[in-house]
Amino acid sequence: MFRNNGDGTFSDVSVRTGTDSPKTWGVSAAFVDVDRDGWLDLFVGNYLTYTLETHTRCFMESGQEDYCAPGRYTPQRSRFYRNRGHGQFVDATAAAGMDREFGPALGVSTADFNGDGWIDIFVANDQKENQLWMNRGNGTFENRALGAGVALDGAGVAKADMGVDAGDFDNDGDEDLITTVLTREGSTLYVNDGTGRFEDASLASGIGIASRPHTGWGVAWMDFDNDGWLDLLTVNGLVKQDLDARSAANPFPYQQRNQLLRNMGTGRFEDVTERAGKVFTLKAVGRGAAFGDIDNDGDTDVVIVNSGGPARLLVNGIGGRNHWLGLRLVGTEAGRDMLGARVAVTRADGRTVWRRARADGSYASANDPRVLVGLGTSADAPRVRVIWPSGRIEEWANVAVDRYTTLEEGSGRRTEGSGRR
Repeated sequence: MFRNNGDGTFSDVSVRTGTDSPKTWGVSAAFVDVDRDGWLDLFVGNYLTYTLETHTRCFMESGQEDYCAPGRYTPQRSRFYRNRGHGQFVDATAAAGMDREFGPALGVSTADFNGDGWIDIFVANDQKENQLWMNRGNGTFENRALGAGVALDGAGVAKADMGVDAGDFDNDGDEDLITTVLTREGSTLYVNDGTGRFEDASLASGIGIASRPHTGWGVAWMDFDNDGWLDLLTVNGLVKQDLDARSAANPFPYQQRNQLLRNMGTGRFEDVTERAGKVFTLKAVGRGAAFGDIDNDGDTDVVIVNSGGPARLLVNGIGGRNHWLGLRLVGTEAGRDMLGARVAVTRADGRTVWRRARADGSYASANDPRVLVGLGTSADAPRVRVIWPSGRIEEWANVAVDRYTTLEEGSGRRTEGSGRR
């Protein structure tokens, strides 16, 4: 763990904070307040046990040496660290009931999937059943992935899940899931019915077919055009060489183009990659992707990390065509970002969209914790309702559009409600 010193430098405080775990291969992580005590806890998704001494050589059918499949190595157990306050963590993996399940984990995303007011944790595993850790509200979790319909895809297959994101793409008030996978598998869309049970809608949505040519990694539900519907951006890069593209100039062909799918608001998506700009014509070995409003102009930009190549910054030039609402949600202690808080934005026409303050999701990345809501052509100041991690519900009327506003817990009008819809 690296602590921000506030002067542009960082200090390694892993040992001091109790999060040091030198023999693990951590890939993705999530800071989230799972016990509603006001302190951000930490979940770390661990992958495989690998050392140079246990390295195995693997080959393609052509005889060309290539990367080994994860089944050649032993999966590791992910770790859950409970924040005791003041920068101190304790390994609570066993106490939380998470010590009997193993990865190999590549992606982590958190949300209140069943609407009970407690944050749950989804873990995307590589060619093994995924995990859905449902929060019991007493400090323990239960893996309900199989019964919830997210351990496998709709055909009962454990795909090579890598990137993952949670978001309300259909604007029905609950969080759905998307996982990215290998070429020819097709990304998986799990649609939440509001109770924490999911249905595989990959084919019905068009996402499964559109993504089949790609090996996806970083991914996010992002409203790139600010029309109020969450779209889907996926960063791609092969793990098996494309021998047809091999040449003297490109002896190790792993490059692919990234992909942008537009939410049509009907449950289906259209591939708009060809119309998304020249940057989407470039090929690279994409891996991590962090999403946020880099230039504070009200739309989502993307920072992409490529294996064996330079990072790329994708600046959004489309979202400014519509109106938007930006929120920074802060607590009363140290002004920290209230990760896990849910936001309902109700427009003048009565339409409500739900979003969440979060930094997790994607693949091996962290995102902008501010909440950005596309309003389409509506310039009217909306009503905002916030369900804080503590369970407190507050409202603000006539929040200004086309700018960022800071909302502090305790400064709004206290209301009652379940926090759902």
